[in-house]
Amino acid sequence: MVAFIALEAIGGLGIANGAGPRSTKLSDGVIFPDPSLCIGCLTCEVICSQEHKKEGLASVPRIRIFNDPATEVAPVIKAAYPDRGQFHQEPCLQCPTAECLYVCPVDALQVEPRTGARFIREDTCVSCGRCAEACPFPISDEQQATHPEPELGQVSRISYDREKDTFAKCDLCYWRNGGPACVERCPVNVRIRQGIIQSDHLCLDAPASTPQTWARLRTFQTFEGSPAQGKA
Repeated sequence: MVAFIALEAIGGLGIANGAGPRSTKLSDGVIFPDPSLCIGCLTCEVICSQEHKKEGLASVPRIRIFNDPATEVAPVIKAAYPDRGQFHQEPCLQCPTAECLYVCPVDALQVEPRTGARFIREDTCVSCGRCAEACPFPISDEQQATHPEPELGQVSRISYDREKDTFAKCDLCYWRNGGPACVERCPVNVRIRQGIIQSDHLCLDAPASTPQTWARLRTFQTFEGSPAQGKA
């Protein structure tokens, strides 16, 4: 039995009835970024929006890119993409004990059965914002964003889509055969796969969400102005 077990939401309605969380599978993967390879091109944000919109879902990007002068850019990126700047990425961490799951009053936060991805059923969401408030990982200041969207009012890795009046978060593009679109379409990843840029890892990856991977990612996602508060 896996010692580090995830908890599935029974939702606010279940809690009101005196029930407790029940165990569920970990997510099959989690978006793992490497800021040292990021060129701030926003391809991940754009393709995230496009793919979700094609599915009839909220088009707000589930991954955000922020300017970060503290990031040390890899020499291979400096050579291939000179003077691009310094950035870091802030996706959802698919927390093993995700607090967003069990604060929802209508059970709109779900665990996708096949992949274990934590996602929001937008047809059920009542836009109360409890999930965004419960997320233990805040988002960086909007003024640091490469593409600022102050109208989102984003405070965590869960964002609000005013057009569809729903909250949204990374769902690992669980319906796509190719997996997360951001990983597939990142131009740095493409050039690494083609052997044009030599790197032993990708700018964005989706490794298995083991306790060890999540612990590394949680530490990795401690940025200035966006500390990992880690209640999950």
